[in-house]
Amino acid sequence: MTVLVTGGAGYIGSHMVLALTDAGIDTVVVDNLSTGFAWAISPAAKLVRGNIGDEGLMMQVMAEHKVDAVMHFAGSIVVPDSVSDPLGYYLNNTVNSRALMHSAVKSGVKNFIFSSTAAVYGNPKTLPVTEAEAPAPISPYGTSKWMTEQMLQDSHL
Repeated sequence: MTVLVTGGAGYIGSHMVLALTDAGIDTVVVDNLSTGFAWAISPAAKLVRGNIGDEGLMMQVMAEHKVDAVMHFAGSIVVPDSVSDPLGYYLNNTVNSRALMHSAVKSGVKNFIFSSTAAVYGNPKTLPVTEAEAPAPISPYGTSKWMTEQMLQDSHL
């Protein structure tokens, strides 16, 4: 089995890569290193520096490494930045995620795990928040993640 981890040079992604490689699972990381660090990636994983929005690259990586599953951690996460640059957040978190999903579908990858955020719930009525809560994002960050959730649901990934 081979797992593709997007954003694998970031905090959460790099810990997932470490867990996967420690378990003996072949792991390939795609990260543009805009906010992550190559040194944070387990040496047992293969790093491909690139953008998840590049469908040609993603399909090449999926084919070359015979990817069975995608774990998607790549994305922009700073809420105030999403307010000052909403279109940048929609490009990185939504448009690029759509390209990644399309690449996975075209490559026959059936397993896709997406790291979303509680920000899709905005200011929830009850705590702790569960997935039964209705989405009500209050920032472009939360909306961009919720839109990606919707695309995954609609495409059955």
